[in-house]
Amino acid sequence: MNYGKSEQIRFISGYAVAPIGYVQNKIPKCKKKSVNKYTAEGRAEIHNNLGIDTFTLLKLMQNPVSNRSIQYADNRISLYAGQYGKCAVTGIKLEYSDIHCHHKTPRCQGGTDEYRNLVIVHEDIHRLIHATKQDTISQYISEYKDTIDLRKLNELRNLAGNTEISSLDNTIAI
Repeated sequence: MNYGKSEQIRFISGYAVAPIGYVQNKIPKCKKKSVNKYTAEGRAEIHNNLGIDTFTLLKLMQNPVSNRSIQYADNRISLYAGQYGKCAVTGIKLEYSDIHCHHKTPRCQGGTDEYRNLVIVHEDIHRLIHATKQDTISQYISEYKDTIDLRKLNELRNLAGNTEISSLDNTIAI
């Protein structure tokens, strides 16, 4: 194995030792030079590239849910950023007041505050996941009919111990 033009590779106790003077780096391609953490403009460019509402993200950081763990608060922030500020079931961009963090496996059934057990959903969708009354289900379905991903909704309802919703029509059989 050669390092640049050097043939001076040595082995010490079975480990390869490369001469530092011949190590070569490549400049990253397709990266804006303005994006960096060292200047105010560069930091602003980083925040613009996040694709999420940083004001809402800041509010989530400053207002953790009081009766929840630190892990829950951290994962709620991470999920908001990871889902680009959108509901996991509808894809609707969420305002701060609409954000609900749902446990896929409920805490009463042994669910934890781990990242993989949480999902960010709209407040009304969270109610729909846990709804058992037909009129409540019909109300939320009619309101979000055009945006709901029924497969995702039913997956979360099953994990919560509720029956599936068979269709998004006006006549909903559960």
